[in-house]
Amino acid sequence: MLSVLVVCTGNICRSPMAEGLLKDRSARLLDGAISVTSAGTYARGGMAPTEEAVAAAAERGVGIAGLRATPFVSELADRADVVVTMTEEHKLEVLDLAPEAEAKTFTLKELVELLGELPPADSPVTREALVSRIAAADHMRRTPGTIAPADTDVADPIGLSIEAYRATAWEIEHLVDRLIEGLVGEAALAGSAAED
Repeated sequence: MLSVLVVCTGNICRSPMAEGLLKDRSARLLDGAISVTSAGTYARGGMAPTEEAVAAAAERGVGIAGLRATPFVSELADRADVVVTMTEEHKLEVLDLAPEAEAKTFTLKELVELLGELPPADSPVTREALVSRIAAADHMRRTPGTIAPADTDVADPIGLSIEAYRATAWEIEHLVDRLIEGLVGEAALAGSAAED
């Protein structure tokens, strides 16, 4: 099982929505091949997701009300196969505390773009195959000439209207779907959909 850690600031908006969406896709499409946790670089432990985040996620068919904020510590990165941050700043904060996690830490948009540039995945959905895809994405971003996405951040809706949360939830869902496709390939997803 691939272990994914999603990181944002307070762990009450973006990363819980991403955690819920990734868990949903893993359960529905990948027979639970991905485990997901989340944390925040400035999280207050035990806080619930905002009401707006819960509502926006529920509109996308995902329940996150039971999640609780966890402060990011380096041990969380140590245990993860990949650390996915919501912004470039979060990535830098993760690497400040866990520099050894550099090869497996990406912004969500960065990882999606890199996986999209790789040849399509064609191996069975195993932890080893998924870790190999992450390593290939890291290798690609270190290759001279690779152009990083111009915008690597998912906007923070905290303190804004429900419409802002809906827009963020939609963006995260779109990125999560592309992430899953980039990790396992269309054939694996088509095969799992056919079994349903």
